[in-house]
Amino acid sequence: MFIMHLYRTKVHFSKTTTDLYRSKQTGLVNDMRNNRTHHYRIVKPFRFFLFVVMSIMITVFAGYTMIGAGNAQAAATRTYVQVTIDEGDSLWSIIERCNKDSHIDVQSAIYDVYEINDIDAADIQPGDKLFIPVY
Repeated sequence: MFIMHLYRTKVHFSKTTTDLYRSKQTGLVNDMRNNRTHHYRIVKPFRFFLFVVMSIMITVFAGYTMIGAGNAQAAATRTYVQVTIDEGDSLWSIIERCNKDSHIDVQSAIYDVYEINDIDAADIQPGDKLFIPVY
């Protein structure tokens, strides 16, 4: 009797084979119904807390990586040089003069100059002071 209790087996006494088969089926169904609800208990709270914190950190890190917030180029600080435009200067020559050692795309640098100074190409006049990014 004790062993049957440990394994949660049910003993059905029936007179016919059909009754025995039906009782086994209902016994299995009842066992499945009884095992639906599980009550969990946190045995080691520190490990659980560590698991929750690490899960949140991994989720946040993955989110930032997916949206591109961790872009190193965007996070880098850029330095600027203030240049006064002389007669005959072009933005191309000014950017090349300020960035002699670096191999940059001058067209994208010109676009950056327009964005930084909030100007168009027609707005540039001799004597104007512009901020030029140094890469």
